Amino acid sequence: MSNIITSIKKITNSRYLDYIGVVLVVSISFLLKYHETLYDFEWNQKSYSFYLGYFSIVNTILSMLATRLVTKKNNFGNLISTCNTLLSGGIDFLLGNIGAVLTYPVSFFGNYFAFKIWKKKQYLNTIDLIFFRNMGIGILLSFVLNYIAFTNFSTGAIDWKLFFIIAIPAGISFGGTFNLGRMYPDNWFNWQVYNAFKIGQNLMLLNIANTIKYVFYMVNAILGYITWNDDKKQQL
Repeated sequence: MSNIITSIKKITNSRYLDYIGVVLVVSISFLLKYHETLYDFEWNQKSYSFYLGYFSIVNTILSMLATRLVTKKNNFGNLISTCNTLLSGGIDFLLGNIGAVLTYPVSFFGNYFAFKIWKKKQYLNTIDLIFFRNMGIGILLSFVLNYIAFTNFSTGAIDWKLFFIIAIPAGISFGGTFNLGRMYPDNWFNWQVYNAFKIGQNLMLLNIANTIKYVFYMVNAILGYITWNDDKKQQL
C-alpha cells in the first residue's frame, strides 16, 4: 500500500501532469473551435468583437497551473489564483454569470489571504468545526450575493435554474477558499463537489475550455487528497 501511495505522490507532484492539463485544454479547445468564440458588443456607437475564446483558453491555462502548484503546496499557486480570479470573473460575466461582479471579489480576497497565511506557515490541519463554519459562511454569502446580483443587475425575472447552478458552486468555492489557508486534506472532497457543479455550469454557458479544466480538476482533487492526507500523517 505504501508503494502505491508513493507512486501517487510522485504523479501528483510531477510536472508531467501539469503539461497534460495544458495540452488537454489547448488541443480540445482548438479541435472544437472554441478559440473562434467572439463576444460582440457596442461602445460609443461603434461595434467591437472581443476574442473571448483565446482569452478564456489562456485564462484557463493559468488557472490550471495555479491549482497544480497549490496541490504541490507551492504558495506561488495562490498568488496566481489571486490575480487570475479577476480574469475568470470577467469571462464568466460575459458568458452570462451576472453574479460574478459580486462573487469573484470574495474569491479574490480569499485567495490573497491564503497566500499571506502560507507565507508564514504550511501546516496540514485535521477537519474541525472551523472547516464547517467556513463552509456555512461561504454558502450563505454566495446565496445572498447572487440574489442581489440577479435581482438588481438583470432586467428580466430570475432564472432560478441558472441561479442555483451558479450560487451553489460559488458557495462551495467560497468555503473551500476560506479553508485553503488551514490546508485541510479533506478540503479536496469539497473541491470535488465544486468541480462537478462547475462542469454542469460551464456546459450551460458553453465554455468548453473551462469544462475540460474542471474534468481535469476532478482527477487532480483525488490525487491531492491522497497526497495531502499522507503528508499529514507524516507530520504527526
